[in-house]
Amino acid sequence: MTSIYNDYFGLKESPFSIAPNPQYLYMSDRHREALAHLLYGIQGDGAFILLSGEVGTGKTTICRCLLEQIPSQVDTAFILNPKLTAGELLAAACDDLKIQYPKDATIKVLTDCMNAYLLEAHAKDRRTVLIIDEAQNLSTEVLEQLRLLTNLETNQRKLLQIILLGQPELLSLLAKPELRQLSQRITARFHLDALNREEISAYIKHRLTIAGAKGSFFSKPAVDRIYKISQGIPRIINLICDRSLLGTYSEGELQVTPKIVSKAAREILGGASKPAMNWRALALGLGGGLAMLIAVVVLMLVNPSREAALTASTGTLVDEAKSVEAAPQEQPVTQRASEVTEKAPVIDQSFTGSEPQDQPTSLTLNQPLVNQITETEPGRPLTSLALIQGHNRAGAALNDLLGLWGVDFTDPESATCELAETIGLFCFSSIAGLNEMNDFDRPVVINLNNQWFTLQSLTREMAVLSVGGERHEVAISELLDAWSGNFTLLWRAPPGYKAPISLGDRGPAVDWLVNRLQVINERPGSTSPGYVFDGRLESEVRQFQLVTGLTPDGIAGVKTWIKINDADDIPTPRLDGVRL
Repeated sequence: MTSIYNDYFGLKESPFSIAPNPQYLYMSDRHREALAHLLYGIQGDGAFILLSGEVGTGKTTICRCLLEQIPSQVDTAFILNPKLTAGELLAAACDDLKIQYPKDATIKVLTDCMNAYLLEAHAKDRRTVLIIDEAQNLSTEVLEQLRLLTNLETNQRKLLQIILLGQPELLSLLAKPELRQLSQRITARFHLDALNREEISAYIKHRLTIAGAKGSFFSKPAVDRIYKISQGIPRIINLICDRSLLGTYSEGELQVTPKIVSKAAREILGGASKPAMNWRALALGLGGGLAMLIAVVVLMLVNPSREAALTASTGTLVDEAKSVEAAPQEQPVTQRASEVTEKAPVIDQSFTGSEPQDQPTSLTLNQPLVNQITETEPGRPLTSLALIQGHNRAGAALNDLLGLWGVDFTDPESATCELAETIGLFCFSSIAGLNEMNDFDRPVVINLNNQWFTLQSLTREMAVLSVGGERHEVAISELLDAWSGNFTLLWRAPPGYKAPISLGDRGPAVDWLVNRLQVINERPGSTSPGYVFDGRLESEVRQFQLVTGLTPDGIAGVKTWIKINDADDIPTPRLDGVRL
């Protein structure tokens, strides 16, 4: 695909097409793990494999990449439009697999044809995989028919494997009681999350490089703006980046600015919708207004001479509240270059006077006005977040986090995840709610209002933030208003760890895994080096994952190692501030 800006930027093709081209797939840690789950599922003996994720996170692209790596003895059928009846879906699968069937065949006839084909393929030592995209659109009846298809099996394995790709609604669909039999047959599950801020920068550079770019055309503040708008969804990133390059070309510039990104986003995504009402802010505002009114009445009764002053002060607050004006509408970025008159350089005020940040910032639109001191517990004053000065750099907050692990680098400003890896501590960045944060039970680095903090402790009423050596207690409501859900934690990796380990792997990380599970299960024994990740170890990993509330996929990834860290006796910082 070509765009009018390709020659201008020296590109051989459009880098941000939304077509699922495996050549442009950026393999983040979560994408790599998702692909590993699919490959593991195909190599296994189960019936169903599930890959879920939000719209535009790259599920279909990963599947296209899977098809390029699929073993030669595997035959595949790919259903792109699942809004079909059971009979129509069976016919579509037969068409893809080149299975002959009579015209106007019934479901029974189609099923018989499919079973005959599967038996013949098995006799030739071939496997068959049916891939269904947008599986959240499948009806309960069709899903039940798919389950019945997987009933054909030998003593060793199922003759048909089905990969379901779908949005989070698919998880709710599979949780229905009438589909519990199908849900129990899912042997590999993975939920694909959005990209974080650092991954977005690498993602944009990756796609530009594949398209032949000789440099990066997106400024750091522009990437920050792209993250805030897209929330890490690759498809939205592609749309915004494509239109931003077009806008940069139209204005005769050489680098994308935050202002061009904002205009591109409005043109692609439409005008900004009216923010949802912040009921907590409203409640605080009404409560504060009522309290002020009562105070005014009481003081007027006690001391009438203060009536004028109080009236003036409350009137000033009302006048200030009415003075907010809407921002003017900007011109579309697709305005032709010939129509653009010479103008002064664009200055994005949101970045003036401050260093651009490397991580996501808050997306909350309606933040309540709070007093300098907030109370959520009787007699316990909490500091307002507005009064706390955080770090300007993520590395300084990471250094605070490393301090909780007993690590002290000579130069705090130089603390990076790469440096932490040299001592066996790996960074894990993601997006989560408070419940998942509590489940990780680790202090984390977060970004609040363009400043960096270490979240050291968390309760229902308050959060403890540390900056340098100082601790600050803030109301949980303030934290939620300023926090976008992004975080970075540290976890202790085994020796030689490079990526999630699974069936067939060997090395120091596998040996360490065997040793840890022996200790955790109180099963003494010696472990000789060179242990191969076999079926027995996979079964032990699954059992451990079940006990600790993880998806039992048998793959030792980041979350599994975090739970192993929890179970061993090595001191580890906890989110309650205690180092166990």
